Amino acid sequence: MAKSAGFALKSLLGISGIVLSLAAGSAMAGTVMTSTVSLPNGSDLVNINDGNQTSIDQGGSNLISGTISLQTNIGVLSTYCVDLFDYINLGSNSYTFNQNALTAGSTFSNGTATGVFTQAQVTDLTRLLAGGGSLVTQSSVNSAALQAAIWEVEYDTAAANGSYNLTSTSDPFYFTASSSDSNSAAVLAQAQTYLNDATGYQNGGSFVGATWLAASNQYVEYLTASGTQNLIYLATPEPSAVAVFGMGLIGLWAARRRKMI
Repeated sequence: MAKSAGFALKSLLGISGIVLSLAAGSAMAGTVMTSTVSLPNGSDLVNINDGNQTSIDQGGSNLISGTISLQTNIGVLSTYCVDLFDYINLGSNSYTFNQNALTAGSTFSNGTATGVFTQAQVTDLTRLLAGGGSLVTQSSVNSAALQAAIWEVEYDTAAANGSYNLTSTSDPFYFTASSSDSNSAAVLAQAQTYLNDATGYQNGGSFVGATWLAASNQYVEYLTASGTQNLIYLATPEPSAVAVFGMGLIGLWAARRRKMI
């Protein structure tokens, strides 16, 4: 009987590994309600030039760039804008978002048109959030650079080799430094470095291998709301939920073992 119990344990652990890996890659879905919106690391200003659109929020000049912190019913979320055509106000403002995983085929506002995220964009955005959100010291320049890099991946078109050049004036969508912010040029330089880290291309040139990679249990949550700025953030499984699930498996195995013995 002990041999059977050992087989049962191996089978249970094998099944639990499969279930846990599936759970790690699954995303939450539901409603997120905010109570406070803030810029925890400060912000810096950048200019965006878009030859395809004329209706960018604030006219494309002196755009506020940085991490947007939301106090919500599911905790504090460090989010980033993926909507240049709607507003979100700071302070004690309530917003209700639909929460889903960002996947290829998800849509976003692109002025008068509807944009569609590609798998390459989802991969790059996940890498940017995984690297810029956890590997980089949080400051106004660094968080503003991450936001600019996210906008570049979303609204510009990557070169054939998958690289980005966010200040290339030959592209319809490109950035310039704001004369109203002494940090603006540094933000854009840092944003280009982040894009290189996420794609592996150095300034659109040779491929050296991406240094920012996403783990299999990291995915991007997409917060959407009609007439309100849409946001993204990096999500991973709740440690408490995994722990509770693991304890349940141990209890199940123990009960099974007692019965067999």
